[in-house]
Amino acid sequence: MVRRRMSEAHPIGIGIIGLGRSGWNLHAATVGTHPAYRICAVADPLAERREEARQRFGCQTYATPEELIADPSCEVVTVATPSHTHAPLAVTALGAGRHVVVEKPVAQSLEEIDAMIAAAGRAGRVLAGFQPLRFAPDFVTVRDVIASGRLGRVILIRRRSGAFSRRADWQMFRRFGGGELANNGPHLLDQVLALIGEGPVEVFADLQHTVGAGDAEDHVKLCLRGASGITADIEVTRCDAFPPPEWSVLGTAGGVSGSTRELHLRWFDPAELPALRADPGAAAGRRYGTGETIPWHEEIIRPRAERTPYALFYDGLADTLQRGTPLAVPPGDLRRQIEVITRARAAARIG
Repeated sequence: MVRRRMSEAHPIGIGIIGLGRSGWNLHAATVGTHPAYRICAVADPLAERREEARQRFGCQTYATPEELIADPSCEVVTVATPSHTHAPLAVTALGAGRHVVVEKPVAQSLEEIDAMIAAAGRAGRVLAGFQPLRFAPDFVTVRDVIASGRLGRVILIRRRSGAFSRRADWQMFRRFGGGELANNGPHLLDQVLALIGEGPVEVFADLQHTVGAGDAEDHVKLCLRGASGITADIEVTRCDAFPPPEWSVLGTAGGVSGSTRELHLRWFDPAELPALRADPGAAAGRRYGTGETIPWHEEIIRPRAERTPYALFYDGLADTLQRGTPLAVPPGDLRRQIEVITRARAAARIG
């Protein structure tokens, strides 16, 4: 089915299912002030949350997702419910002719994401995974530095999110699709997979339940190797008393290290160094190395953006719906992410 573009003359009607942390603080807070959208309905089982939304946005409220999906004013449905409900609700909404935004993780398995993509195709509707950190200024900065060639050939990308924090909410239950691999993991995975490029990926995984309650993993270690030859080291943990830099990139002519707020770049121009030849004989002076001084260039960047990554995500979605602009994170990228998550669980022997 060919997808028709929406008119730019009127705000896009959006319905939000789930008014928890993400549904309320991220989605509702963003689209509630976005000129391209109008919150026409919300759905949540808690009456006090529904009333809060009615007073703030003047929208229709429903106790069940099915009632919201049936509301014809909801041209877009945002699914911000617990992880194990994402795929069933998305498929239902797509089948009802709605465009759909799905919180991470978009699905629990390849079978689910394939069913979602197929449903979107049949309906001629947009399926958008909520991956706002693709728009984060630190990611954009790292991506652009790598693309500039200043770092030479990139060897390794480390991406980390860590703290020491004992969690005890629904995200700590496997039966609800919880765990750090599905919670914060998709954000880092989306960034790293975009950086290492297309093609098959080798996967090593260590998933452990450490300091939190429940039974889901709260420590994730992934090592990926892409067809590009770049290796990625991803760590998402609640069990780190000394969190390391959130970003680290190693290249043959330099590197990047730092946080989402401040990145330190160091690089050199290989043309400024003499050719290097290995000598198989005895090391002169019994020393290691050549004793040369690398002519480093250094820069500190504090990534900034005028708009939040959440607003930029919904900017892009409006462009897709109204002008036909391709999604920044297409369904194929979402499927690749779910494939890596599935293989990571298998490698760690977690079903």
